[in-house]
Amino acid sequence: MPEWSQHVPAAVRREQVVSIIERQGFARVAELSRLLSISEVTVRADLDYLAEANVIQRVHGGAIAGIRSTAQVPDYELALTRAITEKRRIGYAAAALIESEMAVLLDAGTTTLAIARALLTRDELRGVVVFTNSLTIALELGVAEHLTTVVTGGTVRHKQRSLVDPLGDMFVGSVHGDLCFIGCNGVSPAGFTNSSLPDVTMKRRFLDAAERRIIVADSSKIGKSQVIRIAPLDRADLLITGTEAPEPHVDALRESGLQVEVV
Repeated sequence: MPEWSQHVPAAVRREQVVSIIERQGFARVAELSRLLSISEVTVRADLDYLAEANVIQRVHGGAIAGIRSTAQVPDYELALTRAITEKRRIGYAAAALIESEMAVLLDAGTTTLAIARALLTRDELRGVVVFTNSLTIALELGVAEHLTTVVTGGTVRHKQRSLVDPLGDMFVGSVHGDLCFIGCNGVSPAGFTNSSLPDVTMKRRFLDAAERRIIVADSSKIGKSQVIRIAPLDRADLLITGTEAPEPHVDALRESGLQVEVV
């Protein structure tokens, strides 16, 4: 059979594996092989990798959903397993806004990572420069010949795989972008919020450095509020979220004057 994994990054393939297992509760090796058009050897390797990371549980003949303890799973890896298909839709909708010759600021996070992965498929673009404080995004985009990727610099935050102050501010302050894409932990009429001050500081700088400011957030963030406000709603030009977002909360955001695209 043709190896689907030859054309798709391993991380994306594993997200598909997790999505199928979570949807069904249990999946056999042979079934995953058939659904994803990959060999059973590749499936077993992916299941072993995901089990070692405590994302799924390995059982005889396949795997079941659930993890032994979320406390054992690094924050970033755990976030990668949530709202996988929704984040992918958001990623493609956001990446569609990018045009050739644009300078783009891409914030650290798993939803913005989905934008980066969608951007990799847009090989018709020319002259796009991406500035990011995400180590993961930088490594993903660094393989693309049609993109130029620039890392902000700064201090590494291991759990978020991001770069923050000190030094992060020195670089972002000298950049002017056409678009910026920012993730957050909460979106409500009170504004865009997050739970980490160092990351909030970088998000604010990204917002200040761009002509057009776009917030990306999966449905679990809509209607929620965290302890630190990134910015009021009027600091963003657009929010992109998934169709799973509660309609009353989306309506409340629109009534507050925020443009919302549901994908």
